[in-house]
Amino acid sequence: MVTFTIDNRTIQAPDGSNLLDVARRNGIAIPGLCYHHKLTPTGACRLCLVKVEGMNGLIASCTVKVAEGMVVTAFDPELEETRRFLLNYLLYEHNDSYDGTYSDEMRELIFRYGLDKPENRYLKPNWEKINFKKDDSSPVLTYDPSKCIKCFRCIKACDEVQGKNVLSFTERGINSFIIAGTGIWGGSECDGCGECIQLCPTGAIVEKPNRDIINLERIEKKIITTCPYCGVGCQIELLVQDGRIVRSNGVEGVSPNDGRLCIKGRFGYEFVHSPDRLTKPLIKHNGLFEEVTWDEAFDLIAKKFTEIKNKYGPNALAGYASAKCTNEDNYLFQKFVRTAFGTNNIDYCTRLCHASTVTAMLKAIGDGAGSNPIEDFETTDCLFVIGNNIIETHPITATYVKRGAAKGQKIIVVDPKWTPLVPYATVWLQPKLGTDVALLNGLVNIIIKNGWINRKFIEERVEGGMEAFNRLEKLTATYSSAYASEITGVQASKLEMAARLFATSPTSMIATGMGMSQQVTGTHNVFCLINMMLITGQVGREKCGINPPRGQNNVQGATDVGCSPLNFPGYIPVKDDDNRRRVAEVWGVPYESLSPEPGLTTVEIMQAAYEGRIKGIFIMGENPMISDPNLNHTEEALKRMEFVVVQDIFQTETTRFADVILPASTWAEKEGTYVNSDRRVLRGRKAVECPGEARVDWKIIHELAGRMGKPMPEYRNESEIFDELARVTPILAGISYARLEQGSIQWPCPDKDHPGTQTLYLDRFNTPTGRGKLFPVEYIPQNEKADADYPLILNSGRLLYHYHTATMSRRTKVLRDFIDESFVLIHPGDAKSYGLTHGARVRIESRRGELETIVRISDDVREGEVFMPWHFTESQVNRLTRDELDPYSRIAPFKLSAVRITKI
Repeated sequence: MVTFTIDNRTIQAPDGSNLLDVARRNGIAIPGLCYHHKLTPTGACRLCLVKVEGMNGLIASCTVKVAEGMVVTAFDPELEETRRFLLNYLLYEHNDSYDGTYSDEMRELIFRYGLDKPENRYLKPNWEKINFKKDDSSPVLTYDPSKCIKCFRCIKACDEVQGKNVLSFTERGINSFIIAGTGIWGGSECDGCGECIQLCPTGAIVEKPNRDIINLERIEKKIITTCPYCGVGCQIELLVQDGRIVRSNGVEGVSPNDGRLCIKGRFGYEFVHSPDRLTKPLIKHNGLFEEVTWDEAFDLIAKKFTEIKNKYGPNALAGYASAKCTNEDNYLFQKFVRTAFGTNNIDYCTRLCHASTVTAMLKAIGDGAGSNPIEDFETTDCLFVIGNNIIETHPITATYVKRGAAKGQKIIVVDPKWTPLVPYATVWLQPKLGTDVALLNGLVNIIIKNGWINRKFIEERVEGGMEAFNRLEKLTATYSSAYASEITGVQASKLEMAARLFATSPTSMIATGMGMSQQVTGTHNVFCLINMMLITGQVGREKCGINPPRGQNNVQGATDVGCSPLNFPGYIPVKDDDNRRRVAEVWGVPYESLSPEPGLTTVEIMQAAYEGRIKGIFIMGENPMISDPNLNHTEEALKRMEFVVVQDIFQTETTRFADVILPASTWAEKEGTYVNSDRRVLRGRKAVECPGEARVDWKIIHELAGRMGKPMPEYRNESEIFDELARVTPILAGISYARLEQGSIQWPCPDKDHPGTQTLYLDRFNTPTGRGKLFPVEYIPQNEKADADYPLILNSGRLLYHYHTATMSRRTKVLRDFIDESFVLIHPGDAKSYGLTHGARVRIESRRGELETIVRISDDVREGEVFMPWHFTESQVNRLTRDELDPYSRIAPFKLSAVRITKI
């Protein structure tokens, strides 16, 4: 810390801090338009001029670092007159008209310095003589050059904050203006994140959505909540006018996003007010849905579920929880299934995404969650990204990665398909689909051969020490770089380089994704990753570890609070008698009523329904008719059930199979909490009311429990539900709503005085022995192979602009404007072989089903492999996938299906 003065006021700050930033943080309102605390200083507007004793002239405070004994003058008549003069000159070429739809920092200064009065201006405006043209080509924003003061904020926001570098100046001097790419915004690489909008100080860049209705003076409330899309958990501020959300801004200065948003976080709220929202309960009569009262719906559901339970037993019922609902919703849902149904047949979409990752991590290191805070994605020396298209699936986490790359971070990308992270990579390994175990065993072989292991770590922190290591060494001995290259198609030299970078970097961190987990060998894939991490000691330290970024906003939380057929809240097995007694006491139910028998997983539930063993199901906020594998089989399973209840916000591909549909709430219509990918418990806050007669999810569950004779306590609010779940979830025991009002907390947080845990495994692993465990596994070729009938291998995944089943994102216009149709990526060589042209309509068939889509020819994929996004109901990719399961995690292989393509 250094001590210095500003206008005779003594201030302390860290040595080298930015002078302007320190002054503002201490309430000294030095004006300025080009500086922002997230950007490098520019010194362009000159409005922040100060006097510094010992320095000649007036100095731009945004370019000065504080030092011991510095004497600063921030305000005196000369400085203020200089600022007024500079502001006058900015106004000379600035259109200062204002329509009340955006925040305008310059307008505030105009009033502050009395320049709202024409007689106080030195110069008459000249901007109309400059032939500026608005750029209205973007789906999300309008750029008006007549309002631009050339402060560089938007350019630096795009480059330094988002890492995209799309914006720049063109022309010179007074005629210069901003362009995107090489021309207009709409034809550029701009992906619509809106960082430039949020940081623009003058309204030169303003967002389009709701521009015709928003008026900042009419905003009735601003609500800080958690983004409803991916698992980053960005903090957003919702602006509400006339009972509707009209804008979403990133919240500055808080983790995990520090104001940054992607296009979905900034613009993806339109679905909340969609006319398609469910507003009344519906019951199917003679094949048609009819509106009914809540009492009619509740009575029928309670009657039917009770009849099934009495006739076939509790295990004839099942429930699908939701990764999009709050912790409180999901906690009561699993409690309902376990008490009112009397079964552990509860699961949700994580079984289709990260089950193999969680299974392997629980067995090997004792926790299935990410080990590191999001900030480590920027600061680790080496990042190993495998099966994870992080820029599109977790865009804000990717901003940290790109900032790390700019500082020299080494990045290893392992993916059979080109992803937008590849240009940032030090090395890209492009293996054939399904060969991950061979590739990772090859890397382990190289590490061992070169002596890059951490023997001390193995001896002290790995179960079995060097003896266990010797077993791994023996198994991987055959996976030479040449042999691994032969299996995977990756050059041996690239394997050597990746192994060296990961093993020898001072710190290395793994980011794994669904490319690794969604395979029948998914658990083995992750075992191999953990093996590599353990033998190199790249875990148990800050900036080291393994992190599976979660795909939906509450994938982590739903599992944390017990939506699992195997575990009660806190990952405690259902077979654990002591825990069942403790939970039964908290819930006020007989210990014997809680089944110790593990339930069925997501795919197993549908298989059991197909076989006639599951007769009834309660689906909350899930859409298995898009997300499940082998959809033809899922469709038949739903048809065979006696009673299906779906609780959702829209009619979906699944609701047509329901007997009762219940209208539920979006994230913006309720209080609650979520857990993001780095175990950060975050608050969600209500911004608007539910439409029509729609109800908050947990209140629906609470009412149903009472109607089925298993009443729950009369919770007054969500805070009381959280207090109860914290009592039965040890990792959350120290967290409460009161604490969360002060900021997010990362679990484990065992008591109210605990600060939370940023990095896991610093002292021990969460296994019974406290040590990590090696699991040597052999490479086994996939059962599904290309052949003469089905010569191509299909991969599937997500796009930036849509979200899983797209129930929400395809009801938001700006997201549809970027992309709103299905496609298949095919290599130019394959396209030539099959006589396909770009844009051609084709039929894709597998051994299980077929669909139609259009062709995009691209070398993003390997020859012999194709890729499809699975957001689009008109081309349901999971008609093609199979429901063969990983024997350990019970996950299905969405990433590898043999197909053929024919031109229509």
